[in-house]
Amino acid sequence: MKILMIPSWYGTKAAPILGSFYKEQAEELAARGHDVAVLYAEVSGSLRGEHTQAVINGVDTTVWVRPNLTPRFERGRCFQRTRMLLSMYRQLEKRWGRPDVVNLRSSLQGYEAVTLCRRCDLPLFFMEHSSFVVTEGQDSAARRRLFAVMDEAQVNACVGSALMSVMRPYKADTRLIPDFVDERRFAIKEKNDPDAPFTFAAIGQLRPIKGHDTLIRAFALLRERTDRPVRLLIAGRGPLHDRLQALIGELGLGDSCRLIGQIPREQVVDFINDCDCFMCSSRTEMLSCVLHECGACGRPAIATRCGGPQDILTEDTGMLVPVDDPPAMADAMAVMLDRAPTYDRQKIRDHILRHFGRDAVCTALEQACADAIRLHGGAAEREAER
Repeated sequence: MKILMIPSWYGTKAAPILGSFYKEQAEELAARGHDVAVLYAEVSGSLRGEHTQAVINGVDTTVWVRPNLTPRFERGRCFQRTRMLLSMYRQLEKRWGRPDVVNLRSSLQGYEAVTLCRRCDLPLFFMEHSSFVVTEGQDSAARRRLFAVMDEAQVNACVGSALMSVMRPYKADTRLIPDFVDERRFAIKEKNDPDAPFTFAAIGQLRPIKGHDTLIRAFALLRERTDRPVRLLIAGRGPLHDRLQALIGELGLGDSCRLIGQIPREQVVDFINDCDCFMCSSRTEMLSCVLHECGACGRPAIATRCGGPQDILTEDTGMLVPVDDPPAMADAMAVMLDRAPTYDRQKIRDHILRHFGRDAVCTALEQACADAIRLHGGAAEREAER
């Protein structure tokens, strides 16, 4: 198949690891023998633009970033992205050919992708990732956009049960297709320093939705309850860095809690394997890719009941706690100090790969693309008969 992926966020020069799971899935589909292309249009608040086209690991990739000409006007941004997308598509079709199917990732650029599919008569396989369709109200612009895209798509899917609770009542045949974890990259390793303190670790952008303030407060409560050497490492960058650093100082955690900044993608596996327990403190999470990666490394995790983690963690792989509840999280961390060494790391890995491995997920993606092509063809035939 010739598959055109349109992601609603993707790696750029300014944010190279953004949407890394989209990139990895596109590359895996290409490795499985499909022709895959990615078109990404971004209207940025920055004055710096970017327009690149290259074949990266078998994927024909075009990224176009340009300054926003209509600040604070979402319809204007949508109009700009639509024109950018149509322009990129015309160039893609000249060098690459016509795609068999369009795979839209997230409804955030749904109107843009729907316009392309209508104008070029292309089948659409839509897969939702964004938390906005859950957190925004029933009559919100996010829900209206979601349902408009679902009406146009031949196949609809989402990555987790929280999204499914919104989408399946609207379209009963909505599919659940999670993001995959690359088991070749994420594997069980021993800690580089076996004598290091018991280590809790987290990865994520330093934004309010990730709940790192709750995690830091929970760690402070843990420190009050144990004399054992423990530490908390938080990887990532974002607008809350200074505020979180101030909280660490205010709670007197400077010697055991560190914000270590963004770590390169290729170093994430070592970071996870060097921890004893992985932490997810999010307030909302549709599907936590880092929990997949943690599980593939055989590490137990503590996560909030914020949506996605409930689809991933079991009693054999970790613990779930309420959202925004530092005492409950501290209780779980205290239990994990003794329980972590008792988890069967291979059992954790096997569970993750059974549900979120490359083969399982890519087979579902391939079937969804094939079904979208078939259903679009059937609709065209019925229209011709009228």
